[in-house]
Amino acid sequence: MTRAPTRNLLAGLVLACTALAAQACGPYTAALYPYARFYYEDPQGGPAGIDKDMFEELARRSGCQLRTVVESRVRIWDQMRRGVVQMTLSAISSPERLQIAELVPYAQGRYHVLMRRELAARIPSIAAFEADAGLKLLDVRGYVHGPTIDAWVQRMRSQGRLVETGDFKTAARMMRGGRADALLALPSSWGTALDAFEDSGELVPVDVTPNERNAVALAMLHSMPEPDRLRLRRAMQAMLADGAVYDILRRHLGEKAAKTAIYAGE
Repeated sequence: MTRAPTRNLLAGLVLACTALAAQACGPYTAALYPYARFYYEDPQGGPAGIDKDMFEELARRSGCQLRTVVESRVRIWDQMRRGVVQMTLSAISSPERLQIAELVPYAQGRYHVLMRRELAARIPSIAAFEADAGLKLLDVRGYVHGPTIDAWVQRMRSQGRLVETGDFKTAARMMRGGRADALLALPSSWGTALDAFEDSGELVPVDVTPNERNAVALAMLHSMPEPDRLRLRRAMQAMLADGAVYDILRRHLGEKAAKTAIYAGE
C-alpha cells in the first residue's frame, strides 16, 4: 500500500518531464568543482564524479542543454552572481546564495573538523578550539558549511586565526605542513586529506555539529526562465523518486555512505 503514492508521484513526474522535454531549454553553463568524489580525473576513464553523473542525468531527463565547466568554488559563485554560470551542484544553502539561486536538495551531509589525533583528544568541540588562542583553523575560500560552522569561521577570521586557500588538495598539504591545526572537510573528502599524510591514522575527524544536517542542492539562478527551472526541478525530483540519485551516490561513495548522504527531506 505504501508504494502506490510513490509510483503515482513517479509516473506524474515522468509524464511532466516528457512533455517539457519537447520544448527548447538552454544552453546553460553548469559548473563543476574538483573536490573529492564530486568531480575528479580518473587515470583510466577520464573525468568522473558524482556531480558529473548528476548533470548528465539531469540533461538527459530534462532535455536541457548543459555545457559543463570546471572552476574553483569561489569562482563558481562569483560567476553565478554575474550570470556567467547558471547552475552548479553540491551547493549548501546560505542567505547570500538564496538571493542568487533556487536550491533543490538531493543529498545531505555535514562538515567535520580534521585534527591530529593528540589534539583531537583534548579539543572535542568548537568551544574548546576557540578557548585555545594559539590554534588556527584551515578552510577553502568560497565554502559554505552550515550556520554553526559558518559563524565559527567568521569568528576565526575576525581573530586572525583563519588560514584560507583556493582548493582542498592544497589545504591538505598545508595541514600536513603545520600551517593550521584543524581542517574543515566533508566525509567524502577525508581520503584526500589522509593521502597527504604518511600515516593514514594521523588525522581523525571530530563531529562538532552532531545535531545539524545540511541539505546539498542543485543551484539554479533565479534569472533562468521559470519553465526551464521547473523541468530541471522535476527531473531532480524524479531522480530522487526512482533511486537514480542513490545509484550515483553509491557508485562513487559506496553503499553505506550513500545511505547516509541521500536526501531524507526536511
